[in-house]
Amino acid sequence: MLKNSEYFPTATENKGHSAVLFLPPPAGNGRFVDWHWRTIAGIPFLLRNILNIQRGGVERLVLMTGKNPKAAEELGRRLLQDPRVTLKLDWSRDSRPLAEIAHGSGELLLLDGSLIHDKNKIKSAVHSGSGPEGDESLPSFWLDRGSTASLLEQVDSSNFSGLERARERLIQSEPETPASEKQLLVYFPQNDHFKISSEQDFKTASENILAKSGGLANDSFVTRVLSRPVSKLLTRQLLNTRFTPNQITLLSFILGLGSALCFSRGGYAMGVGGAGLLLLSIWVDGVDGEIARIKFMESPFGAKLDILCDNVVHVAVFFSIGLGLYQTHGETSFLLLGGLAASGSLLAFFLMSDGIIAGKSTTGSGKNTDRKKNGLIDKLANRDFTHFLFALALLDQLSIFIWLTAVGVNVMALYLLLSSRFGKNPA
Repeated sequence: MLKNSEYFPTATENKGHSAVLFLPPPAGNGRFVDWHWRTIAGIPFLLRNILNIQRGGVERLVLMTGKNPKAAEELGRRLLQDPRVTLKLDWSRDSRPLAEIAHGSGELLLLDGSLIHDKNKIKSAVHSGSGPEGDESLPSFWLDRGSTASLLEQVDSSNFSGLERARERLIQSEPETPASEKQLLVYFPQNDHFKISSEQDFKTASENILAKSGGLANDSFVTRVLSRPVSKLLTRQLLNTRFTPNQITLLSFILGLGSALCFSRGGYAMGVGGAGLLLLSIWVDGVDGEIARIKFMESPFGAKLDILCDNVVHVAVFFSIGLGLYQTHGETSFLLLGGLAASGSLLAFFLMSDGIIAGKSTTGSGKNTDRKKNGLIDKLANRDFTHFLFALALLDQLSIFIWLTAVGVNVMALYLLLSSRFGKNPA
């Protein structure tokens, strides 16, 4: 439910981490709402910040818009219409009640709305000085709760840079008070963040996000060198369209099934066509995750759909290669090899499905401390073999691929089966 802008919770109601986001006026003569709702890498500037702040651990946020209370209300309504926004959102015409917002939490974050905030830095600020994840190097200070309101009165949305001067004046004039009556305030230096201060900055910020985002911590060398550059080009084209990550997953799935159909026909041309379609399928398959991460659209269902479609394609392609070789050479051994490759792949996926789906759901572009434990899962889930398959198709040597695959996936499946039988962790 939308909250009244003049309502603020009591100390007993607010137990989570709180933050105040100061939204500056737009550059030039632009409209306040339009400026903060302008898209950066596919989603509005303010929404991107809100989702990063939320994922960083902030549970309650106040929007400060200075002399633009109507803009605050309109922006708040837009934010609360997005189901991804789950934090408690308020705004105020008067800064005095803001001290009450933070009364029940350990610290109050003061955030400059002209900066693009990062969830990991927000997380560090949330835990500043209070845990192993905290960053004690972040600028912070203790202030009497009554003085907090005075500080916020002096730091409006248009002069956030005056925080340091206002802080110094208050600290010097502040009477001695018990530690229990003081509040920890944390903020970010501007030089650690990208600042939006002109029209061009929106384009630059989008390019920066596209350049840094997309890949996964467990990407193989082949994926980083041969697949990600292509998938990022496709991501750039699809990022600002209405295509959802799940729709892109299904497009990749259709291309993969088209690849299997080509392989099943047999012959050199169909083999090369099938290998080419499979390469295109994995490039498109990389786009769904890239867009999901950039636009905050990840979901457990999407992760399951992605990995399920990948493995259905693998099974279909392996069997179809064997069928196509049988059509071409008339040797029943190729049918057997195709069946073995498909069944072995299916069994291996079944034995490792929980680990693959969990890894797909949680792996991001940042650090993952469990990567060493998941080496085998990564090898099973990656699709680097498609580049090798394409090379062999060009050389008209698909028989080599089906032999290697039939043996390799079944050896892996046997290892997984024995590991599961004797209680070992295959990862």
